[in-house]
Amino acid sequence: MRERDPPNPRGYVLGTALAVLALPLLAVACRSDRESPRASERTPLVLVSLDGFRWDYAARVETPALDRLAAEGVRAERLIPVFPSKTFPSHYSIATGLYPGHHGILSNNLRDPRWPEPFHLSMREEVEHPRWWGGEPIWVTAMRQGVASGVYFWPGSEAPVGGVRPSWWFPYDGSVSWEARVEAALGWLALPAAERPGFVALYFEEPNETGHRFGPDAPEVTGAIRRVDALLGSLLDSLAARGVEANVLVVSDHGMSATDPTRTIGLDDLVELYPDEVFETGAVGQIYPRSGREPAIFAALEGAHPQLAVYRRGAIPERLHLDDSPRTPPILLVPSPGWEVTTREQRARPDWRLVPGDHGWDPADPEMQGIFYAAGPGLARGRRLGAVEAVDLYALMCRLLALEPAPNDGDWARVAPALR
Repeated sequence: MRERDPPNPRGYVLGTALAVLALPLLAVACRSDRESPRASERTPLVLVSLDGFRWDYAARVETPALDRLAAEGVRAERLIPVFPSKTFPSHYSIATGLYPGHHGILSNNLRDPRWPEPFHLSMREEVEHPRWWGGEPIWVTAMRQGVASGVYFWPGSEAPVGGVRPSWWFPYDGSVSWEARVEAALGWLALPAAERPGFVALYFEEPNETGHRFGPDAPEVTGAIRRVDALLGSLLDSLAARGVEANVLVVSDHGMSATDPTRTIGLDDLVELYPDEVFETGAVGQIYPRSGREPAIFAALEGAHPQLAVYRRGAIPERLHLDDSPRTPPILLVPSPGWEVTTREQRARPDWRLVPGDHGWDPADPEMQGIFYAAGPGLARGRRLGAVEAVDLYALMCRLLALEPAPNDGDWARVAPALR
């Protein structure tokens, strides 16, 4: 149920020191084949993701960097992710302004009836294949309108979406230090005007990984919150020291909830299933029945457990925004917040255990909700917003970069007050 597998050996395997020394070489190796767009006078935009930073984490411990952004800029009450509240769908919704049913990344694990190969976030060839990625992410919008972009590990940036990659991009490799990622971004922003990116995105794995490992209420998560805030403070200080005036947006893709072995639902205790019919389990489930078995499986599961909602394709609640895609599974399982679906086969594995913290549940659950902070020349000062949705941020980023946005699902009224 962890969202990130160990680094793929086909990626860049780097130690911290080597990562810093090799940054110029890496940037060349991962430069887009497209000619770099011309520079502009736009204020650069730096988008930072702190994976799994729940909306209320900042109240748990002193967070001077986030407090600084709130004082100098804008803070939303909370950021509401998409369903399922998982890393790939939510990050790509932030980038495109589209719900998963419209951009196609319906979960971290997907099937498409047109292709035999499934999509898993650890499958390098599929992650880099453009056929999975719909919509127009912000870095593609920028590139198409003459604004260079540098992206470090944002989901979707490894594929040539619509034939376009960022000016700089990297295959995901969790061994690359946070400091190396920040130094790369600072290096891009120090380039000559003809090469300098107007849009930069950075991804950091915490406090998500610690939340999975120990649960959201563990003291280790408090330590992870301190570490990412210190990293953010270092980035802000470095930008100021180098005289870089930027609009900085800090977001998270989802929150985190505690799990418990007493809150599991054994699917095969409710209906007999073949192993190949169960495609995804955990905080959300996908079932692909064998030919002719769908009606019986649905009938057996519907109403079989008080903490499990079961939907067939075409009858999923509109608020989940999943029914507009051919990748919607024939049967979707939506357990209540804090509950997980499992199978006997999973529980029998020697290495199986229920992770202490997880996410993916209904975004209406407060524990699934994340953060949005922003500060810079184009943003209001000391302003508080209500709840904003992940799909709202694409249009805001386009406005800050003076770009014409692609069609999107955001509500401009929720983010318009963020502007100066």
